[in-house]
Amino acid sequence: MNGALYKIKESRIFQFVVISIIILNAITIGVNTYDLSDLTKKLINYLDYSITVFFVIEIVIRFIGEPNKKDFFKSGWNIFDSTIVIISLIPIPNNSSFLLLRLLRVFRVLRIISVIPELKKIIEALLNSVKRVFYVSLLLFIILYIYATIGSILFSEDIPERWSDLGVSMITLFQVLTLSSWEQVMLPLQDIYWWAWIYFFSFIIICGITMLNLLIAVLVDVVINQKKL
Repeated sequence: MNGALYKIKESRIFQFVVISIIILNAITIGVNTYDLSDLTKKLINYLDYSITVFFVIEIVIRFIGEPNKKDFFKSGWNIFDSTIVIISLIPIPNNSSFLLLRLLRVFRVLRIISVIPELKKIIEALLNSVKRVFYVSLLLFIILYIYATIGSILFSEDIPERWSDLGVSMITLFQVLTLSSWEQVMLPLQDIYWWAWIYFFSFIIICGITMLNLLIAVLVDVVINQKKL
């Protein structure tokens, strides 16, 4: 029996079925956010129950089909899948106090990552890059902190709603960092100080272009090295 279940869990057909059910689950979650008739909601709920039962059967097949049962729990992906399935088994009454449990069911869509090997490699590469990304992000934060402090000192009296203190200044500069309508932040100051463009241009070049590209370069390097392994 173990051998038969091992062949099932390793087969491409089984993996394709699992992926299809996960996609179906994602569709039902999305559809459920619309204003539906009572009959449609009942059908979606029954479908959700069926999907939950399928996920339980799938985990059982993968566990029993594992030649060495201890190896099943050594895999972080197996623990991830099992946790999501266990959460799905918790009954959720229709009231706001159980909103968190309802939200957690949405994370069943993430199971598609553990099913598709290419996505698993990308996530593993991102996890391996955490240390390097942390130091790049720390450097980015230090530069942001310096510019926010300077901005608060220079511009707090002129436009207090954007530069009144360090926290507000950091939020303002974060908008500039995303390049979302950043000119609306600069132009009012440009009318007051002719040199304001130097402050914003230097910030965008250092943080918005150089540092973010460096962060992307770190992630790309880790992903490429992960594929070579």
